Amino acid sequence: MDKATRFLAYVQLLDSALPIGSFSHSFGLETYVQEGHITDRKQLEMFIESQIHGGLVRFEGLAVKGCHLALGRDDLREFCVFDRILIAQRLSRESREGLQKMGKRLLKLAETLHPWMDIARLKDALQRFGGTGCLPSIHAYLNFHLGIDCDDTVRGYLYTGVNMMISSALRLMPIGQTDGQAILARMLPVIEREWQAVKDLPPERLHSFNISQEIAAMNHETLYSRLFMS
Repeated sequence: MDKATRFLAYVQLLDSALPIGSFSHSFGLETYVQEGHITDRKQLEMFIESQIHGGLVRFEGLAVKGCHLALGRDDLREFCVFDRILIAQRLSRESREGLQKMGKRLLKLAETLHPWMDIARLKDALQRFGGTGCLPSIHAYLNFHLGIDCDDTVRGYLYTGVNMMISSALRLMPIGQTDGQAILARMLPVIEREWQAVKDLPPERLHSFNISQEIAAMNHETLYSRLFMS
């Protein structure tokens, strides 16, 4: 696979239509909407920006960086350490299960799309070192083997995370596709600004302070009616 084709394969992984089940998860956004805390576009933008700042970049972004750097050293044990942290740091059961389910589906999809990748070796490492194969770490693994550098691998993951929130909002709130794309466009420089602020930190310093979102995610399973799994 030449460089141009690898880049296009990277773009394919960022497609919101990728069949990994992301449409089934709101990671607490449904609770915010149903309880009346997010009712319009402005509030939605504030929520998304808070998620970028409070956890998406500083926690998952740095974890993706840690996974990518570990792969560069061919250290699958350390890769699995970050993979386990990504799950252990999630307080909500539904969020933990959601990340694991999407990771497994992405890995299965990769076996079809990129049979040349050594997926069997990754599966063996996950089993030996107690990894779960969650979405961020699998994203890092696939992009590393596509030859995507660490920064762009992280940026791609952050983009898909924001796009997932907007996709959920389109089904939960009275906003249209054009509104969704406008919000996404406004969040792109926010993603870059926040990543630039922490990109040079060692990945071991990953952290999150999205307590309100974690509580909303935990409360989701007790909602009277639910559109999403998380």
